[in-house]
Order: sequence, then C-alpha cells, then structure tokens
Amino acid sequence: FKTFQHYFIQINLSSLSLSTMTTVEEVKSIVHHYDHLREWHDLARGNGNLGDGYYSFVGREPVNLDIGFPEACRRMTQYLGSLGQLDTRSIVLDMGCGEGTPALTMAKQFGCKVVGVDVVANNIASAKKFQAEESSRLNVHFHEANFFNLPAQIKYEMFTHVWAQVSFFHNHAHLRKCVDVAASMLKSGGTFILVDYYGPRHPVFTRDTTKKAPDMEEYIQTVKDAGFDIIIQEDASRHFLAGTTCLRKIAGEEKNQVEMNFYDGRISSIKEKLIGMVIIIAQKK
Repeated sequence: FKTFQHYFIQINLSSLSLSTMTTVEEVKSIVHHYDHLREWHDLARGNGNLGDGYYSFVGREPVNLDIGFPEACRRMTQYLGSLGQLDTRSIVLDMGCGEGTPALTMAKQFGCKVVGVDVVANNIASAKKFQAEESSRLNVHFHEANFFNLPAQIKYEMFTHVWAQVSFFHNHAHLRKCVDVAASMLKSGGTFILVDYYGPRHPVFTRDTTKKAPDMEEYIQTVKDAGFDIIIQEDASRHFLAGTTCLRKIAGEEKNQVEMNFYDGRISSIKEKLIGMVIIIAQKK
C-alpha cells in the first residue's frame, strides 16, 4: 500500500473574488482535491489524464478495456471533438482544463486554437510542462484562473466552442452559473461541449458525503434554461463504469486499499444508477 504525499496547496488568492460564486474555501477544496491525489492520478490515469474514457461495446460489454486508461481518455476527447465539429477554424475555451491533456489532444487532432483555464496552480504548471514536450506548432495557451472571474485577455475573446470535460462536478452547487459563463463566452450559434457526472449522489461521495449532484434531466434542463438548444444528449454511464473498472483494477494491483474502497463504492453506485455520466452538445441561441 502506497502512502501519497500531501502536496503544498498553491493558490493565488488575488485571482479570486468573494463576489464570485465560489468562495475561497470552495476553491481551496478543489485545489486540495487535485494536489492531494496528484501522484495517484498520474500513476493510475497516466500523466495529465483527469477525465474519463470512451470505450467500444458489443451489447452491454466493453471489448477494449486493454487499451489502457490514457488511450481511452484520448478517445473521449476525440469523440467529443467530433460531435462538436471542431476544425482548424475553431477557437475553444477549455473550462477547467486540468493538466492540459484534452486541450493538447484536441489541438493535435483538429488543428484548433485552445485556451485552457484552471484554478489549480499545479495543474497549469503540469499542462505547460506537457505542452513544452509537444510540437511548438500547437496553438494552445494555459492560464491559472477561476472561470467565474476570467482575466480580460480571455473574457473579451469570442469563442466558437466552450469545452467542459468532467470539470463542472466540483461546482454542481453553482451549476447554472457555470453554464451561464459558458454561454457568455460563446459567439451566437457557438457550441457548448460537455461531459460531466450526474447524480443524485455525488460521484466523490466516499470522500465528501455532504455534496449532491443534479440528475441527468435536471442537468439537461439547466443547459436549456441558460439559452442553449440541445443538439446531442447521451447517457455515457457505461463508459464511466468501464473506466472506473479499469481504475479499480489498477488500485488492486497497487494494493491501494483507500482507492480500492473508493472505486468499489463508485462501481456500486453506477450500477445502482445513483451516479452516471452525461454528454451534452448544445448550441447557443
């Protein structure tokens, strides 16, 4: 059983505003979530992969779990980008970009410009490190920022797409505000690309039992109420289950009892339909 280091929490409090929807304590909680679990995430998910994967199925059974979690995550990014019709003309705001792997993947796959923002300083540091290891031709820019309080150079750029790949679940209490920010950053007719967890139980319930999550219908209605037409809605819970099963296997191989227990609880909750994952492609009216 591995003991993982508690990372020092880096946070620029001057970038936050108490008038925004997230409090300083909420942001500290998000930072702690990633910094405390960073070594485990890198080991289990592969460097830079903080989302979930996309798998192939025959009937109800996944048939390519052996592709590995990093490849499954790349497949999810490519699938979402195809649904959202990304191309070389696209300018994408990645809200909650994590360690940058989805942004770099979509830039390579579709040739688009990507601006990634994340409130976690260490996530942005990792994203810039991974970017430096990639081709300099990629048009990707990373910024440490709270997406409820974006810096001017981002706020006044008109984006063709807004991307949120498993980043809103930290802010489910402020979900409508998250979607409103996405709408405000898009050109008229722009595309919102989202994959996220839904409830009623919160997906990290074994670490935080106080949080709840919107169910799938509530999630879709929130997007509609914010001024979007739903183009595609897909229950991606089977992919969530397949990926969680992979992570549970890795936790077992590492004899990490804490993560084994966590993933056992998550697998049970997905099967009981207490949590799931939804893909939404929507167009701003």
